[in-house]
Amino acid sequence: MLPTSSIKFLVENNIVLPSPIISRRPLFNYLSFLSQILPGFIDGIINLLIKDEISDLMNFQNIQNSYKLILLEQEIYKLFINNCKNIISFHWQTVLPLFQFPGSFTYFSKLYSLIIDFQCINSLTLNNMAQTCQNIGDLKLLYCNGNNPGLIMLVDAQKNLKSLLIYFKGGQKQCTQLSEVIERKAGKLTKLIIKPSIAPISPKFLLSLKYLKHLELNNDHGYEYYNEGKEMQEWRKYLSIVSFPELQYLKISYLPNYDDYKLIEKSHQGLLEINICRRYEYQDSVYTSKLIKAIAKYCPKIKKLAIDVELENLDEIREMLLNCPQLKTIDLSAINEKQIICDKLLEIIIDFSPKSLYKFSFNGYWIFSVESLQTFFENWRNKFPIKFYISFSDESWVTEEYGIILKKYLDEGIIKRTNFFC
Repeated sequence: MLPTSSIKFLVENNIVLPSPIISRRPLFNYLSFLSQILPGFIDGIINLLIKDEISDLMNFQNIQNSYKLILLEQEIYKLFINNCKNIISFHWQTVLPLFQFPGSFTYFSKLYSLIIDFQCINSLTLNNMAQTCQNIGDLKLLYCNGNNPGLIMLVDAQKNLKSLLIYFKGGQKQCTQLSEVIERKAGKLTKLIIKPSIAPISPKFLLSLKYLKHLELNNDHGYEYYNEGKEMQEWRKYLSIVSFPELQYLKISYLPNYDDYKLIEKSHQGLLEINICRRYEYQDSVYTSKLIKAIAKYCPKIKKLAIDVELENLDEIREMLLNCPQLKTIDLSAINEKQIICDKLLEIIIDFSPKSLYKFSFNGYWIFSVESLQTFFENWRNKFPIKFYISFSDESWVTEEYGIILKKYLDEGIIKRTNFFC
């Protein structure tokens, strides 16, 4: 479907394409039916067309092929941009000046979902986006590098921004302007994801997110650098006072022991899924007790739960199971350095779990005796088949008999799925 002009241009630059399977153009313009360009789609086409040249390039045998790749990428993008009139989803992962290509205004003006890789883009391109793409509902910013003027303009231009993901590159100063523009767009924002560090952005905008339903804060990469700094202290302050009355999904990773359980208390009992994990050195049974009690009291609709717990929290776990009648899946991680047998947990699950519960995941240092496991599965016979997953941090206590028990109940249909075999 490449136009004659593109084919001639490629031939003149010594880019030889495979012979077409069909000798004439298709009856339909199939490109016009596309609604999204998935990540890697263009690269995949290039790999198929000149795979031998790419192989040489990867082996550093032919530097000239790098230029060929750019030219071929350019002509393919021109083809798609000029023919795809109904694109709603696009991943910008190229250094090419796409806005200069024919048909670019129509192509980009209808976008709803946009992923931007900041390793490939400059402020001028973002300015062009701001003038053309103004109805983005789902915006993902990858390797974001701070208060980029073009980025601020792009976010500010959106009329219907509902979902925002920010993946920070790391190491930059705190983004105050980005925080301010998010605050201005808070009226329609229902989903927010920040990773792998939260410190690069000021949390002041949190107070404006009154309609937020989905919140993910991942501080995996930024933890060691910002834990004691003023940025993290500011986050602690705002997380302790903010309220999201419509929140349904909450995921928090690798934050210190903040009062984030207060987010649950102020969620107006609408939470459906919670996933909170912490670093080993910050696990604390007192904090965990407050967290589980908050879930038991304020989450009657919760369906999925993943948290870190301590062996001292079994009473709170029982209370939570009694008060969360719609719970379907539960993922419990624990540090059990003394290698205490945890059979009591299985007894609590049998006696107090809601009828809806069908999937268990135990991560870390949970240790169950073979006898207790067998009793657990026997008592589960008249319930839904369960998915039973265990991740072992220490397999020294795992015996062949353990695996035989799991396989037995898997064969009998008591267990629907498991990740462990001996």
